[in-house]
Amino acid sequence: MRANNDGFTLVELLVAISVLVLLVLFVSQLLNQTTTITTLGHKRMDSDAESRQILDRMVVDFTQMIKRPDIDYYVKSPANSEPGNDQIAFYSMVPGYYPGSGAQSPISVVAYRINSQHKLERMSKGLVWNAVSASNTPIVFLPLTISSTWPAATTAGSDSDYELLGAQAFRFEYAYLLSDGTFSQAPWQASAGHSSIDGMRDVVAIQVTIAAMDTKSRLIVSDAQIASLRDSMTDFDPSMSAGDLVAQWQTAVDAAVGFPRPAVQGIRFYERHFRLSK
Repeated sequence: MRANNDGFTLVELLVAISVLVLLVLFVSQLLNQTTTITTLGHKRMDSDAESRQILDRMVVDFTQMIKRPDIDYYVKSPANSEPGNDQIAFYSMVPGYYPGSGAQSPISVVAYRINSQHKLERMSKGLVWNAVSASNTPIVFLPLTISSTWPAATTAGSDSDYELLGAQAFRFEYAYLLSDGTFSQAPWQASAGHSSIDGMRDVVAIQVTIAAMDTKSRLIVSDAQIASLRDSMTDFDPSMSAGDLVAQWQTAVDAAVGFPRPAVQGIRFYERHFRLSK
């Protein structure tokens, strides 16, 4: 009888298996890359959505800032350089958390800060009208200051009127756009002979820069790592051109030692100018 030679040889089987293994590896790698890209995209959309809400809230607060020479502002200045994360407090014509009694005024003390958990908080303390309450403080005028009247607005102290605004934001920096077109760390125009805030008369806009890390990335880093990264991110300097601060922050993030790569990829930067009312 004639032998049946229609079956596969051992060599053919090995070649087929090798090709199949290569195809499986290729498809697996493609799926992993797709998953990584999709995950990173979701992280960025998450950060973008929260940061947009933060910046939109700031638009309202800053554009409604009260500009008067007889009231106080707790802001960055040569006497208060605020190394690291900045803090700001001012009066604004926005609603806040009001006392349970007394006639509510349209004015609030608004403050922004990064708390000890490296998250952005906002205070909006609604004030009452002058002379309507013996226990609740209305707007105060110089020489009375925000820091002496509402200490938590200018320190790390606790206050029930603080709310968590940005769980992802861990770095907050701002600078002033002056009426002569320059950016400054001082809220006045020295070239015009001015040396005091005087109702923010020289400030056209406030430039805010925020660094945010998505929630999933925060789960794989410690508070100490976030603090170390924060400290490596430089403060604003008047010698910087547009975009320099964000570029230097990106360099600091890329050079972070021991920082998980997935967390680095989840860090985003946002910058916006908020024009003040005249």
